[in-house]
Amino acid sequence: MEKVKVLIIIAISTLLISSCAPAAVEETLGSCSKDRSVVVKKHISNQINAISDGNWQRAYSYAAASFQESVSIDLFKALITKQYKFLISNDGLTFGQCTNTDQGINQIVEIDFQGKKRTLSYDLTLIGERLGVVAATEISVADEVAT
Repeated sequence: MEKVKVLIIIAISTLLISSCAPAAVEETLGSCSKDRSVVVKKHISNQINAISDGNWQRAYSYAAASFQESVSIDLFKALITKQYKFLISNDGLTFGQCTNTDQGINQIVEIDFQGKKRTLSYDLTLIGERLGVVAATEISVADEVAT
C-alpha cells in the first residue's frame, strides 16, 4: 500500500510540474522568427528550382493541399508558363520580409529576370508540419510605391 501512495504522489507531482512548464514557442503575428524564415525560404526556393528544372510534379508538391484540391497540375503548369515565365528562366532570387499573418505566412521574393526585378508576394499555410504555397501574386512597381 505504501508503494501505491508513493507512485500516486510521484504521478501528481509530475503532472503539477509539467503544467508549469512553458508551452512550445509559437510564432506571433508580425515578423517571422529566424528559423521560420529559413524554412520558408528553402520551401519557396525548392519550388522555384523545380519550376526552372521543368519538374512540374515536384514543383506542384510544394503547393498547399487546399491549392492542389482546386487547381490541377496541368492548370498549375499552364499558369506558370503563361503568367510567370520569369520563374522558369530566372537569374536569381532575393528574399525580403517574412511575415506571420492571420491567414498564414507571407514572404516577399524578388526575382531577377533579364536584367529586371520582378517582385512576388507568396502566401503560405502551415498545417501541422506541412508548409504549402497557396498563392504567389506579382507586386507591381505602383503597388510598392503606394505602400
